[in-house]
Amino acid sequence: MRKLGLWAGLLAIAVPLLALPALAPAKHQQDGDSKARGAAARACKAERKDIGRDAFKAKYANDKGKHAFDRCVRQHLDGARATCNGERDADMAAFKTTYADKKGKHAFRRCVRQHSSDPVS
Repeated sequence: MRKLGLWAGLLAIAVPLLALPALAPAKHQQDGDSKARGAAARACKAERKDIGRDAFKAKYANDKGKHAFDRCVRQHLDGARATCNGERDADMAAFKTTYADKKGKHAFRRCVRQHSSDPVS
């Protein structure tokens, strides 16, 4: 009887905890494309190799000297998004012609992917 009560108590605690990840909102990237993130990461690796780890850390790290690589990738993606937003706002038809696939879709995603490896200013 006592063992049954213990198992029921543990089960009452474990079941809601298992349901929490299913209820959590999904994380979304703004560009919706992991290939753009990969291109930005490759650009950051090349930049880190070119300028050296200490200079790279000085350029991108936060106040505590942490997260330099993640911040570099984020800056590359933010710059690519800003470039693509500007191009799209200037001329939507030309933007779709340049970047969209055969069905005329995914122009913004493809633009971000292409510009994510551009140097950060």
